[in-house]
Amino acid sequence: MKYTDKTGFSLYVPAGWERSKEGSIVYFRGDGKILGIDQTDEPKSNPVKDWTNQAENRVRGGDFPQYDEVHIKAVDYFRKAADWEFTFVRDGVRRHVNNRGTVVADDKAYGIYWQTPDSEWNESRDDLQLVFDSFVPAKS
Repeated sequence: MKYTDKTGFSLYVPAGWERSKEGSIVYFRGDGKILGIDQTDEPKSNPVKDWTNQAENRVRGGDFPQYDEVHIKAVDYFRKAADWEFTFVRDGVRRHVNNRGTVVADDKAYGIYWQTPDSEWNESRDDLQLVFDSFVPAKS
């Protein structure tokens, strides 16, 4: 289903997922998966460097137990973007994450966080691609 946020961005969200908000992040949860959208008016100039710094700090801080990085790499998406893909273990389940940071304007960037059980990662790739393909940022 299409979701349009009051801030102006829109994207596809799997039907039946529940919406919540924590700080600046809008979350959708369902089927054991999580989609989170964060936004900032102060984009970092280098998404790869930003994710690399965040990975170091968040892993050191214990946010992702048994962290295993797949990659942090630039991707072709809007102006500039990078994917931070990794796995970690929470509640005895290995989880697989792709966190895409994208700069869409001089004054706007988004983080698109997608988490599934690692065992469902491959079958969930089409939904993640639909999220990326359907995402429309707020107008500046």
